[in-house]
Amino acid sequence: MNIMKLFNWFKGNKDSDSIDANSKQDNDLPEIKKEVFIEDRDPSTTTFQIEFGTKLPIDLIYAFLKEDYEQKGYNDAIISPDKSYKEKNLSIIKSNIEIKFKQVTLKYEDMLRNVDFHIKSRSEAGLTDLVELLKSKKQTYENHLEEINKMKSDLERKEPYIMGIFDSYEVGFSRGLASLSLDNLKID
Repeated sequence: MNIMKLFNWFKGNKDSDSIDANSKQDNDLPEIKKEVFIEDRDPSTTTFQIEFGTKLPIDLIYAFLKEDYEQKGYNDAIISPDKSYKEKNLSIIKSNIEIKFKQVTLKYEDMLRNVDFHIKSRSEAGLTDLVELLKSKKQTYENHLEEINKMKSDLERKEPYIMGIFDSYEVGFSRGLASLSLDNLKID
């Protein structure tokens, strides 16, 4: 009789015992939800996100230059409406950007030393495609260093794009002074 069951099983005619065992196994499996395989949203509402930046150290400088210092200037004027206080804070902002330049420059110099090592060792190993990729990365790093050096000289020449953080601070400081004056002139 066992041979007959085996024969029937191969033919696809399973007896009730094996059907019950398979049914039991199917019930033990987790349910797979429709969302896993089917995207059920309107394609006309699909949005795309565009990222700016290189995800490299130079982005730290650009982020610093994009900061809005107006609120800081406003708060500083409320705390101490003194011109020397404003000048000191402007000097601190300049010092902070110079520190960012140095930090990022050091990082790129380290990255260049590292990529040079890899170019040399991978060239010796005959990995030409990888070497070309590394040379491309090296060129990017060198271009970023060149841009940082340009930014440093632009800071000294007071180019408008780099002076925005200082202008923003001054606008905020002036607003703070105006707010203080208006507050003092209020008649109860």
